[in-house]
Amino acid sequence: MTRFFSKVAFVAALALGLVGSMTEAIGSSTRYTGTLCKNYVNYDVWLPPNATIASIEDALASQGMTPTALSQLNAACFEPYMQYICSSTFPRVEPVAGQANLYNVRFGCKSTCQTAYTQCVQFMTVFDLKKAIPQCDAPIPGTPLYQPPNGIMFQPDGACNSVSAMTPGGQVGSGNLTATCDPPFIVDPMPGNKTANDRYCMNGCCIPCPAQYHLYREDVLDSGFRITNTMRAVSMVLSFVIVLTYLFLDDKRSHPSALILFFVICVFLFSVVVVFPLVDTKAMQCADAINPSTQQNNLKCAIQGGMLVFASIGTCAWCTALILNLHLHTVWNSSWFATKYKLLHVLCWGTATIITAVALGMGEIKWEYATLCLVSQEKVSQIFFYPMAAMIFPAFMVHIATFFHIARISTMASANSETMSRTTLSAGAAAAISHRRHVMMAIRIQWRAALMAICAIVSVTCYWLFYFIQLKKIKPDVLQNNIVYFVACLKEGRNHNECADQLAPFLPPAGLMIAAEFVVSSIGVIIFIVFFKFALVREWGAKFASLKYVFSRRRKQKEQDQFFVI
Repeated sequence: MTRFFSKVAFVAALALGLVGSMTEAIGSSTRYTGTLCKNYVNYDVWLPPNATIASIEDALASQGMTPTALSQLNAACFEPYMQYICSSTFPRVEPVAGQANLYNVRFGCKSTCQTAYTQCVQFMTVFDLKKAIPQCDAPIPGTPLYQPPNGIMFQPDGACNSVSAMTPGGQVGSGNLTATCDPPFIVDPMPGNKTANDRYCMNGCCIPCPAQYHLYREDVLDSGFRITNTMRAVSMVLSFVIVLTYLFLDDKRSHPSALILFFVICVFLFSVVVVFPLVDTKAMQCADAINPSTQQNNLKCAIQGGMLVFASIGTCAWCTALILNLHLHTVWNSSWFATKYKLLHVLCWGTATIITAVALGMGEIKWEYATLCLVSQEKVSQIFFYPMAAMIFPAFMVHIATFFHIARISTMASANSETMSRTTLSAGAAAAISHRRHVMMAIRIQWRAALMAICAIVSVTCYWLFYFIQLKKIKPDVLQNNIVYFVACLKEGRNHNECADQLAPFLPPAGLMIAAEFVVSSIGVIIFIVFFKFALVREWGAKFASLKYVFSRRRKQKEQDQFFVI
């Protein structure tokens, strides 16, 4: 195939046999009866002396230029290159009106040549077919043989041979050439016409898994996601401390502290999935050297992805319950949730279980981004983000209403208590003091739950927007054409980082990818900061002191018993 393309330009030129554009020429004209350009040529063509359609196409076929061979061009290059070849190889003959035996010979259009160059230059560079790249500012190849000394140039629109496919879509390029694979690309391990993965492999070369890591500057994503994994691991440890605190300290397992306990358990489960990539990141992301992990080809991906979906939905569900309980207690003076824990467990854990089962049942758990498996991009909104938004956004609005209610009630309740202050201070100063006290009182009462709600909604919103706007850019079918530019850059001998910079406009910014993952990875740290008060340290101290007293008293009692036995 390489031999064929190295000869294309020259062989096409041999078929021309032309004298000049729109001039009298020596030769003959005939109807086109060949096969190579049957979908493009339906006019009388000019033949040089002693040449026929069959002899021209036989010469082309002997060099490998057949419809089958040309179909191996990629889809973007195939059509414009066929137009270029056919319009140049078989010039159009047109009789001059009113002039017997006088004909115009129309050559290929410069615009056709330029289009073929634009669409094919990268593909042909990748496969080392540079001799086949159209040269639109040079004479039509081969014409100096018939029009010495300079040959015929490509012609302007309106005075040239413009052709197009008579049955559009009848032929398309498949791009099944085999190229030398420059790092980071590797040889497709599947033999023959098969491929290991048609989304990640083309022309005998594949981009290794994880694919996106190799399209950015070296080590950028690897280092960035190592940081996010570390943050998630810290979140796991700190959230576990909160779980132990609310699980073992006195009075922390009763309402409303029990709501915090279940919420933090979900946060811990959300963070603990980091154990999977920490053990072996690539084994989490990839089923083999090329194919990314899915729940079908990697059991660890299915388990980790299911845990992540369950924990995410559970976190939002218990966060919503916590906010609603605060609203009922503060605004309506109701402890309705205190007697409804069976219902809460059914709703919160049940919702998380159902959504996780749907994701797994539909087979949509797979790796596509960072180091963890999640719901596929095609279904992530419907299965994952919409249910979370349905819980967290209304809860956030309820919480804002609760906050303003506290602020309003605080203002009304303290009006009388500041009467004396208003008589001894100026009206402006007293009003400022009163306003500050009201605001500070509301903040002291609400800031922990408010911050928790804000963190939850910011995390969900940022991650969702990133998935919706940016992540689709790294889908293989979207990137496939742009990767050709990346490969062409590598073929030119330029370094990986320089070529990655050329591809960068077509990819999500690396910093944004890492930031989106960092936001959700740090949720456990934020929860620890919000809920671990200094008072809990004193309670833990008292707990350990009581345990020490109990065990020391039992040991002393045992020693006394032994003394009396003796």
